[in-house]
Amino acid sequence: MTLHLSVPPRVRAGEPVPVTLSVTNSGTTPLTLYLKGRPIAFDVVVRRKDGEIVWRRLHGATIAMVLRVETVSPGDSLRLEDVWPQRTQAGDPVEPGDYTVTGELPTDGPEPLRSAAAPLRIDP
Repeated sequence: MTLHLSVPPRVRAGEPVPVTLSVTNSGTTPLTLYLKGRPIAFDVVVRRKDGEIVWRRLHGATIAMVLRVETVSPGDSLRLEDVWPQRTQAGDPVEPGDYTVTGELPTDGPEPLRSAAAPLRIDP
């Protein structure tokens, strides 16, 4: 199983940033995931180059403690999508520059599944 986060490598300042988080079953048997929330809760974390968190999708959100069972067949993916509006958690526009974006998928385990960081450049 792999968890992959996809964002465009470059965007202009102020443009919404599409974000896709995909869980892919790279095995040969069905993969059963026990996911939190209805709809499925997933987080997107945007950080400045220095590591400071600028925005979290689930910041302040209440996640229903409902477990949702999803089965992913071999070779298939479960895709979750959202858009980051290029705003800080306080609602202010972010500055142009280099950022990293990661995805987290809460499960029934003690730690969420985490994607590798994806670079994002915001041009003026």
